[in-house]
Amino acid sequence: MFLEDVQILNFRNIREMRLQFAPGLNVIYGPNAQGKTNLIEAIYMLVTGRSFRARSERELVPWLVEDYEATVIRATVRHQGLCDRFLMSFNLTQKYVSVNGEPLRRLGELLGRINAVLFTPAELNLIRGTPQGRRRFMDLCLSQVSHRYLHELQRFDRVLRQRNVLLRLHRERGDLANELAPYNVQLAESGAFIMLTRAKALATLSELANRFFARVSARDEFLQLKYLPSFEIGEEPVAFAALEAGLLEALAKSFREDLLGGATSVGPHRDDFVFLLNERDAKLFGSQGQQRACVLAMKFAEVEYIHNQVGERPILFLDDLMSELDEERRRALLANLPSGTQCFLTTTDLKLVNDALKPERVFRVQEGRAYPQ
Repeated sequence: MFLEDVQILNFRNIREMRLQFAPGLNVIYGPNAQGKTNLIEAIYMLVTGRSFRARSERELVPWLVEDYEATVIRATVRHQGLCDRFLMSFNLTQKYVSVNGEPLRRLGELLGRINAVLFTPAELNLIRGTPQGRRRFMDLCLSQVSHRYLHELQRFDRVLRQRNVLLRLHRERGDLANELAPYNVQLAESGAFIMLTRAKALATLSELANRFFARVSARDEFLQLKYLPSFEIGEEPVAFAALEAGLLEALAKSFREDLLGGATSVGPHRDDFVFLLNERDAKLFGSQGQQRACVLAMKFAEVEYIHNQVGERPILFLDDLMSELDEERRRALLANLPSGTQCFLTTTDLKLVNDALKPERVFRVQEGRAYPQ
């Protein structure tokens, strides 16, 4: 899979940009605050339908454009012998997305059409941040490769909201436990599928990430991604039926606690995973360089995982990859970029890339404009 071209109108500081890309390494360089990340952000919106750093699309609209009508992102993507054309347009009140001229009813329909892996400096929060961010990572990765996973995730979220409303508004009802029973059954069905899929994927990602980590780490260190479900699921591998029954039992046991808190306390929405270096929590014991290498190893592992699942390599976006890395790790990371993968790499120093690699295409970005070199 590779992005052939893109056209961007009125996105942050980008007034108008038309670019054609190579199927291999595309380097985007220039000083800070010129629009490198804005370009990556605009392209990545076609992957998920949303910005990876803005809470509202109001933040994406240029403020100093007097004749502003809409923000527009167009792209051509080639994959498995096919050519898809994407269009997204939005302003302060409306949003429209289409693929090959066919409008999409929901943003979720975009997932899996452009498979991609993203690294930004904010991804370090996968180690340092909250469980919610780590769950979001897993959900996005798995939703790209499995429509069933996305369906079960949406079903679980819908039923969870309904159950929580009952817990908050009808806690005084004596028959509430019985009323919650059918919701528990639905949560257990979808929740077990979600948890089992996460556990299997994380085991694979852990093995792949450790291989990449060994290539970029100067020390003899072992990286592991360990799944932390919200209740005891027993020894792996766990059968679906056993996991479903276990979640149903856990929901019943947590009824009093849920009633007091007004929310469901067990299930995949409370799952987490942890990065372990030599069996020690990287959040607590890893240096900043080690943490960055851990996240990058997991991102490179995600590329291989998606490739193994769908038979095609995703697009890799690496924003500000080399900051805060020593020269040895920087060279090792560049030397181990996933092969056969279209990659977009942003940097402030083109020489750092040219010393290690030969990019297929280079763009200099300045004041919201991109100049092919």
